[in-house]
This record gives sequence, C-alpha cells and structure tokens, in this order.
Amino acid sequence: MILRKISNVIEKIEEIIIFILVMCMILFSFLQIILRNFFSISVFWFDDFSRHAVLWVGFLGASVVTGYAKHINIDILSRAFKGRAKNILNAIKYVISSAICIILTTASIKFLRFEMESGEKSITLKVPIWYLEVFFPITLGMMAFRFLILAIEEISGKTTEIKEEMKIV
Repeated sequence: MILRKISNVIEKIEEIIIFILVMCMILFSFLQIILRNFFSISVFWFDDFSRHAVLWVGFLGASVVTGYAKHINIDILSRAFKGRAKNILNAIKYVISSAICIILTTASIKFLRFEMESGEKSITLKVPIWYLEVFFPITLGMMAFRFLILAIEEISGKTTEIKEEMKIV
C-alpha cells in the first residue's frame, strides 16, 4: 500500500530526529552537570532546549507508535468481537481517532498562528517561540494520517501483515 510506504519513509525521518534529540538531551544534561559541579558555570539554553526536546520526542514517539497501533488504547469492546466484526470495530475506532487528531491539528495550527502573531521569542534560545511549537500540528497531522492508514488496513484485512512486519523489526 502506497500510504503505508509514505508513512514508513516519514517514520524513518522521525526516528532519526528522535535519536538526535535524545542524544543532544543526554549530552547537554551531562555537560550541564559537569559545568555546574566542576566549573560553577551554566549554559542557560541547555535546560530550555532539553525541556522543548522532551516535548518533541514525546510527540514524535506518539506519531511513530501510532503507525503500528501501539499507542495507548482502551479496547474493551474489541475483545468481545472476532473476525470481520472486530476489523470493522477497529476501523471505526481508527476513523474516530483520526477525526480527533484532525480537530487537534486544526486547533494547534490556530495556536501556532497566534504565537506567530505575538512575535514572542525564547529568552535563552533566541528564536521565536512558534519555531519550538511547530511540531504540534506536524505530529498530530501525522497521527491522523496513520490512523486513517490503520482504518484502511483493518477494512482491507491487511493488519496481520503489519503485525508480522513489526516482529521482524
């Protein structure tokens, strides 16, 4: 499925960004401890960067796991169904989840526009705040896209292929 292939390419990019951000957070935290304890100095933007990076990693991680249906999930009803009925129930669940993500994406775009208009800058990082918040609509939009892929796969019966693919990885 072409949509799954697109999602997989984007996922690789997200994984690289997550890796880089986590490595930077570890490095900056380590350096901050060394600088504070041994040299009595501090680089103020390390802490601010790490706070924002935690949000980026969390949202990017949520986007990645959504592609494999490994997101936080309450599936009391789906345990009661089997076969085609379960697939249809899951597809409905994914469509509703996608709709919610689309609503949140729209809200985050409005929020981002407000931040752009305000012109507020990060005191320590010296960049407009909206640069640090641009990941909200991007990751929420990707989650909506991936939920739609999951719904299509449920309807077409391709979910077992995806689950098998995950075991290899």
